[in-house]
Amino acid sequence: MENQSEFWENVSAVVVTPVAIAAGLAKGTYDASTDHGAFIEGFTGAATPIIRAGKNFGAEHGPTITKGVVTGAAGALGARIVSAGLRSLRL
Repeated sequence: MENQSEFWENVSAVVVTPVAIAAGLAKGTYDASTDHGAFIEGFTGAATPIIRAGKNFGAEHGPTITKGVVTGAAGALGARIVSAGLRSLRL
């Protein structure tokens, strides 16, 4: 179960990374251009909490995400089997 949560932590972090980068760029640029601090401080101040929240989400909800993925895959496979069976009956 631990590996599963770690996997979803990493997946969630990757998913939120574009948002974190955009927020970091906006905050860092604003801070640097208005003399409110260095770019890197603004960037990390905005990006780090977003990535951390994504990782926490993946850790907390990893088992539920896995169940949803497995259930969806099983449903799709079942639908395909039933559809193939119905097609063979139409011959």
